[in-house]
Amino acid sequence: MSVSKQLIILILFTCISSAVSAQNQGSAVFRFLTISPDARSAALGGSQAAIISPNSSQFIINPAFLNISEMDRVHFSYLNHLGDIRFGTANYARELPGIGNVSASLRYLNYGDLTRLDEFGNDIGSASANDLALTLGFASSVTSRLSYGISVSGIHSSLIGYRSSAIAFSGGLIYNFRDRETALGAYINNAGTQISTYNGITEPLPLNLALGIVHRLQYIPVRLHFTLKKLNDWPLEYIDDEQSPSFFEALPRHITGGAEFLFGERVTARIGYDAWLNSQTSTGKRVDGAGLSFGVGIHLNTMDIDFSRTSFSDMGSVVQLGIGLKI
Repeated sequence: MSVSKQLIILILFTCISSAVSAQNQGSAVFRFLTISPDARSAALGGSQAAIISPNSSQFIINPAFLNISEMDRVHFSYLNHLGDIRFGTANYARELPGIGNVSASLRYLNYGDLTRLDEFGNDIGSASANDLALTLGFASSVTSRLSYGISVSGIHSSLIGYRSSAIAFSGGLIYNFRDRETALGAYINNAGTQISTYNGITEPLPLNLALGIVHRLQYIPVRLHFTLKKLNDWPLEYIDDEQSPSFFEALPRHITGGAEFLFGERVTARIGYDAWLNSQTSTGKRVDGAGLSFGVGIHLNTMDIDFSRTSFSDMGSVVQLGIGLKI
């Protein structure tokens, strides 16, 4: 490893990790930053720290993915969220020969048609609300097996006449084992601060520190994904917790898992589970599919099409569609 690369990684994780203790996940602002940027990620439960053959749009999760993604591709994603909320992404990545890979990504969320009411409940007209994030990323290799990535995001939010902006940094590592489809990954997302606030009160960004692994079974065409997310907020307490959970009580709350079933080179089926989403949306009255997701990927010569569906229990399900094009 060169001295310059060692210095980059040291500065990256020293600066970003210093924000961990200062940011509280429970009161974070700009929550749209936690939405999966593409349908493949969503189908696997989201937040994957390690993945095999990622597409470049997934560098939003772990910036190191950018170094092992196919370049000169554009990705678009559209999510039909609960209510009238709509979320879309656009991404482009390319290689800088001898330097590394770079990418630019745009995320946009619109909250739909809103009605403004006065203190007496009278309709005083319509209102709009939206969020926007522009992310620039860079990734390169430390060794032939170890990759690193960094990104910076400019964020702007407009909520019914109030505005706020922020800057956020992310960094990640991924190690691919030789001669096998196994990888270990780690990342820290959204370490940053508000530049301007809604009402003069500074709120933390949705920081996320995660570790994960992906492994393909030897005799079955299946990749298994396992990630522990939100490690910066270990208790991850529920609203109705009467006391702070023990280590082993809190452990399941951090788990995101998934599997990819490979049907040749053209079709991939996916299933995922987010334990935290289940805890937040499950009714508790029956066994339901809260936090469960599934999807499919179709791989053509110059195009990838990905679809996912995620359950929010009685609130409904959300569908995400992603398209990748080689240019």
